[in-house]
Amino acid sequence: MDQLVKAKIDQAEAFFYKAKEELCKPQEDVVSYSVCQSSYNSVVNYLESFLLDNNGSMPESSSVQDLLESCRKLDVKFKELHLAPLYHPTQVEDVWMNMDTAQDFLAMAQNTRQIVNGA
Repeated sequence: MDQLVKAKIDQAEAFFYKAKEELCKPQEDVVSYSVCQSSYNSVVNYLESFLLDNNGSMPESSSVQDLLESCRKLDVKFKELHLAPLYHPTQVEDVWMNMDTAQDFLAMAQNTRQIVNGA
């Protein structure tokens, strides 16, 4: 495995487990924004690792939408992945303060992880 691909996967895993650990705290101690941000970063790194591993290049934009479209062109299994809530993260920061959104974001990271890792 290429060093850059491994680094992206390692970053994705670190963000994924950071989000997961945050949600393991008592609900009143969970920082929803942190879960959402870590989940978002995890998804981006997983998608980038897949692109680098499968064609060695990435789209000019590193938006989740562009990354996902590029992945879909390489493998149809990415059509099952629905990441629309992650498309415009800077426009929805207030929503990220919600526990339901945090759980949804972690689920999107989990689904991305499963598809990229082939699990």
